[in-house]
Amino acid sequence: LSLSVDLTNVVGDVVVAAGAVAYAGPFTPLFRHDLNDSWTKNMVNEKMPHTAHVNLTKVLADPVKIREWNIHGLPSDTVSIENGIIVSKARRWPLMIDPQGQANKWLKNTEKEHGLDIIKLSEKDF
Repeated sequence: LSLSVDLTNVVGDVVVAAGAVAYAGPFTPLFRHDLNDSWTKNMVNEKMPHTAHVNLTKVLADPVKIREWNIHGLPSDTVSIENGIIVSKARRWPLMIDPQGQANKWLKNTEKEHGLDIIKLSEKDF
């Protein structure tokens, strides 16, 4: 029963997830919530099947991956998790404004095992 319901709702759920990955990144948590509500209301008006209270995290979150991100320094709050999902699912490189250095630490720790090289503009070989 659950699988057939999930298959019915997958189109609407993916619309919300794709919209969040493509558009929601630079916005505040309140505005992200408003965007999600707007998309959900439009799906109701168009009679598009979707899961109740659908959001980016419910559709694309992988609890094991999120735990790994937390271990690597990503904060466990909702916005940070959404940002992690957006960074991991987006096709383009994100611009991260990171005054506290949390994203910097998380990326360095996460990508260390993939051979990330850190360079600075001040280096002679840059």
